[in-house]
Amino acid sequence: MIVTSLLALPACGGSVDDEGKSKEEGPSCGLVAACGGDPTGTWTMDDACLDPSMVEDLHKGCDAESDISGVVMSGRAEFRADNTYVTTITQQGPIEVVYPAACLAAEETPITCAQLSVKMQRLAAGKESPFTSAECAHAGADCACTFVLGRITAPSMGTWSVSGSILTIEPEGAGEEPEESPFCVQGSSFTRGFPVPAGADASGPIKHYMRFTKE
Repeated sequence: MIVTSLLALPACGGSVDDEGKSKEEGPSCGLVAACGGDPTGTWTMDDACLDPSMVEDLHKGCDAESDISGVVMSGRAEFRADNTYVTTITQQGPIEVVYPAACLAAEETPITCAQLSVKMQRLAAGKESPFTSAECAHAGADCACTFVLGRITAPSMGTWSVSGSILTIEPEGAGEEPEESPFCVQGSSFTRGFPVPAGADASGPIKHYMRFTKE
């Protein structure tokens, strides 16, 4: 069934354009070895490589294709010598999702692409939605939807620690869980992988990441 909630904040992005924002490099940006190092310092994001599956909440239960190449990211991170940190990440832009006709037919009550468009527009207009708009149109037998992510800035602060090639951050916000990420600092470059699920191996090669340059 096509997901009817647009309230989950997607994590999206790609490589950086000439304004310091990110754009998609392609289906694969290559693996980066998790080498560890010392992240202490102030860093500016200049690259990102993300996985379209990170927006799968937009099509759970449906074999749809998503394209996050229009989403841009920018950010800054400060990892202090006293093991506290402050990060600010901003993201915005369009997300494209193509729903096969079979997905619409598989709804509890089969719907048309036009009906799906109305449904998504209403959800995007909701008070808690991170999207400024949503619109769907026929793409052959399929239904192509564009969700426009509004400019969202997510600040975080707390404490950090390193064990080998794993960076652990513990946000100070109520209800926020610690996050473990593979990382690699080489000279003025800091590659930070996205948090791995609990129990997963965080020490392997980094496939999806944010890359920063030291200020």
